[in-house]
Amino acid sequence: MKRNLIAVLIIGVILVLGWRYVDPNRLLADVYYVKVPSAEMATNVSDGYRYDLIGYDEERKKRPLAITTPSLLPEGDYLKVYVREENPEVTDYERVNALEVPEQLKEEQEGDDSESSFP
Repeated sequence: MKRNLIAVLIIGVILVLGWRYVDPNRLLADVYYVKVPSAEMATNVSDGYRYDLIGYDEERKKRPLAITTPSLLPEGDYLKVYVREENPEVTDYERVNALEVPEQLKEEQEGDDSESSFP
């Protein structure tokens, strides 16, 4: 009985600590890479700016994505974005160094600068 109580308490502490350090916006999300276009591509919305972009995953699959930010992003930065399966809205993002972006994706994104937003 005492062992069961200790086991339940340990599992509870692990779950609470794990949830504290796990970002739910990144949990079970797909990872895509995008290059931030010029500021003219951003749409002014009530809670900041919205970018409609095409993201590339590690297998070179393309997907339309939407990022809403409180301020304009620096043009030309690479972002690693996290997005749920069927929702085009990005749940979280982080800036990454150009060296972290797979070379094939950099080449495609640099070639697609004129087509980086939705039609």
